[in-house]
Amino acid sequence: MKATLVAVAVTLAVQTLAAVAMIAPSVLAPVAARDLGLAPQSIGVFVSAAYFAAMISSLLAGRFTMRFGPLRVCQAAVVITGAGLVLGKLAVLAVIPLAAFAIGFGYGLVTPVTSQILARHTPPKAMSLVFSIKQSGVPIGGAIAGAVAPPLGLALGWSGALSALGAVCVAAALAILPARGIIGPAPHAAAAQPPALGRRWALAGLSGPIRLTLADRGLRELAFVSLGYASVQLVFVTYFVSYLNLSLGLGLVTAGLVYALGHGAGIVGRIVWGAVADRWVAPRAMLAVLGATSAACGLLTATLSDGWPVAAVAAVAMLYGASALGWNGVYLAEVARAAPPGQVATATGGTQFFTFGGAFAAPLVFAAIVSATGSYAWAFVLFAVVPLVIAARLVRRWPAGAASAGR
Repeated sequence: MKATLVAVAVTLAVQTLAAVAMIAPSVLAPVAARDLGLAPQSIGVFVSAAYFAAMISSLLAGRFTMRFGPLRVCQAAVVITGAGLVLGKLAVLAVIPLAAFAIGFGYGLVTPVTSQILARHTPPKAMSLVFSIKQSGVPIGGAIAGAVAPPLGLALGWSGALSALGAVCVAAALAILPARGIIGPAPHAAAAQPPALGRRWALAGLSGPIRLTLADRGLRELAFVSLGYASVQLVFVTYFVSYLNLSLGLGLVTAGLVYALGHGAGIVGRIVWGAVADRWVAPRAMLAVLGATSAACGLLTATLSDGWPVAAVAAVAMLYGASALGWNGVYLAEVARAAPPGQVATATGGTQFFTFGGAFAAPLVFAAIVSATGSYAWAFVLFAVVPLVIAARLVRRWPAGAASAGR
């Protein structure tokens, strides 16, 4: 029990800090874009660059975990994401792509390595719940970024706020060091270590997780579900604050607090949906319900206007957050169940490559729609179609979903 609690605490902390690093630039985007002379929707390019780096690092995460041990990879992840935020302090256009790459590369390591840790220390009957608790670190990070980044930006400037948050991430790498004895390398890790780093090792590390994912029907299906759902999640994460600030006229601090409430609902949602999927509803059926709900929320978001009371806008944000941010723990537990023995990090990295593919494409597509139509609302409408189609496919495959592994 102690090992499980330590594993959950460490992985939740790492997931939360990485999420803060990934989301804070989007929260500060309206101010930062103005100072840099960019259109507000150009934050989508930054986010897409970060997720491109995450796609690469997620494929290497399994190999890194076997070679260096899970705790060292966790430490490296938060240090790299924190360094990326600190680079943002320079506020130089030429450096911003490097900052995005660093944040994304560190972020891409987190989910595979933390999934490996939890798979080793979690009872099978509690997988969805425990994975959902850990994955609640993403909306917790979003809530922290939404609530803290705007006031920090007012006090220190947006670049100073990024630097302060980055310093916290770097300091956290030292704080988790005492957990090494509990969540160190698995007993078989020494025998499974790959050869020294080299070109053949790197190429195998990049292609192996993808091959593993595509070769298994269950993993393949989960990968494509996550691709679509992640695109909607990233639309909410990247553009909701800008939409509230620029289209509805809410102040940045108020918009950030509403955004934080949406992430707070995502925290509750992830844990509740995980518990429900462990006890009462087949996990893939749960995924279908969440997809349909997030589609409805996207359509509802498009109807918001400056005439809506802030409380009503917050209610929409919370429902959107609970659904569009709530699916990840259930999905990752299913991946862990379907993964070959000892290869949870590799299987997670392979499916996450597709997850991050959706996250990479969505901000660019959303920005293009906004530029073409001049409307955030139309972009939210079009992206609502994605989870609706996926949910319908999951429903059609209900007999397979009902017989999900681990039930």
